[in-house]
Amino acid sequence: MSRRLATIGLICAALCLACVIGYRLLDTPFWNVNGSRLMPSFELSRGVNYYVLLPPGGPLYSTLYGPLVALVYLPATWFSTPNSAVLAGAMITVLLCFSAAAYLHFAKSGCGAGDIAAFLAAGFLMCYLEPLKYSCFNIHADGPGLAFSSAACGSLYGAPYGRLSGARLLISATCAVLALLCKQMFLPVPFVLLAWLAVVAGRGIAVRYLAWLVAAGAVLGGIALWTSGPERLYHCLIWLPAHHPWGASALVSAIQAMRSFVRVSLPVLILLLAYAIYLAAGGVRGTSLRYLAAHRCVPLLAVGVALAPFSIAGRAKIGGDVNSLSFATFFLVCGLTVMLADLAQPLAQSVLIAIIVLLAVSEAPLALDIRSKVRQLPQASQEVAFEYLRRHPGEAYFPWFPLAHFCAEHKFRHYGFGIGDRLLAGESVSMAEFRAYVPANPRIIAFSSDGRPDAFGFDLMKYLPAFRDQVTDPELPGWLLYAKAPPVQSLREPRSQSN
Repeated sequence: MSRRLATIGLICAALCLACVIGYRLLDTPFWNVNGSRLMPSFELSRGVNYYVLLPPGGPLYSTLYGPLVALVYLPATWFSTPNSAVLAGAMITVLLCFSAAAYLHFAKSGCGAGDIAAFLAAGFLMCYLEPLKYSCFNIHADGPGLAFSSAACGSLYGAPYGRLSGARLLISATCAVLALLCKQMFLPVPFVLLAWLAVVAGRGIAVRYLAWLVAAGAVLGGIALWTSGPERLYHCLIWLPAHHPWGASALVSAIQAMRSFVRVSLPVLILLLAYAIYLAAGGVRGTSLRYLAAHRCVPLLAVGVALAPFSIAGRAKIGGDVNSLSFATFFLVCGLTVMLADLAQPLAQSVLIAIIVLLAVSEAPLALDIRSKVRQLPQASQEVAFEYLRRHPGEAYFPWFPLAHFCAEHKFRHYGFGIGDRLLAGESVSMAEFRAYVPANPRIIAFSSDGRPDAFGFDLMKYLPAFRDQVTDPELPGWLLYAKAPPVQSLREPRSQSN
């Protein structure tokens, strides 16, 4: 009877989690950044190199991440409206991240009740913790990077037991390199896994893994350099991020980012700290380091710890957001839930159940808003801009909605943050370079409530000095609109004629 009740409880929790995921997914079209991050994929689908040194070589988007991201989101380009494309892209992110979490929980031990509960707990935390809510649902390099990093970890689960074939080493090494080709922040992943293998599987296995890492890096890196160009990749992936400034100072920004990391991941850190205190108090007295490291939660926790400084640094930079903290948080969450599943003790099972129940109660009300969220989709700003451009092609410029421009006009336009990225790094964007990828003679410049005229403190309207007058348009209620000021009339008096 108790087993039956447990099964019913897990099914109810899974249905609740599915509803929460559905709501979070439907929310993605209402954020302008999601549409803009699909633009490299649309350019790739048209054979355009989206790594731009300077216009008129191409429009400026936020292309600070690896070349694999545009390829991952390429299926979203099959859709012809902004909302449908963004929903498709967000679905790709969700599938990648939640499949990665499932793989980490089920790859070794199957689908026991403890592993199912651990996966559900991790899923609810992914929907609840702010960094994971950002990275596991929105369109970004984070989701693919987390998925490939997870595959790199999960492929090595058999290492401590001598069941590690050359194929698994190759898969792990390839996935670790692919994660790095998604986002530079995943650099520690292959090094952590290499060190872990040296401890649990021996030097010979670690050397073989290093060889596969070098081979995969040479092949995949060579392909990336050949297709995108070394100068373009260096400029966009290394030079620009390196020149983005810190906040008040590097130290102050780092401390603030660290406080943010602790605050948003506090429940996970408390549980991990409690277990660390238990170990330090003699819970594993006399146990060897190799035996402790052999547990499948260890590589996940080690990767999470190694990624923490990179997460904090990414958050501390101007332009960094809370998603930077997701790299460490994701692996700490999965490491925690996998550890609790493997403990197989009543206390550990109670912790998993408490996580599921508390977060299900917190998140379940979102399911009641799914229908209203569906009805609101046509009012998403990107869809409103798209419909306006269909009715008035070439008559408006929406700096925050390049996807709406492409879907309606089939033309690539500058993205506001793409301009801001360059200016933030100290790189100038001339008037001619700006004008190369905006409508030739727009009637209005339009900003919705989620995208104002400035990017990182830089006023975009300085490139459009003729548009000084704020106007209204019944087709864009509530939008901030600028139109050209009327020409100034001459008020000089006619010259008097002398007799």
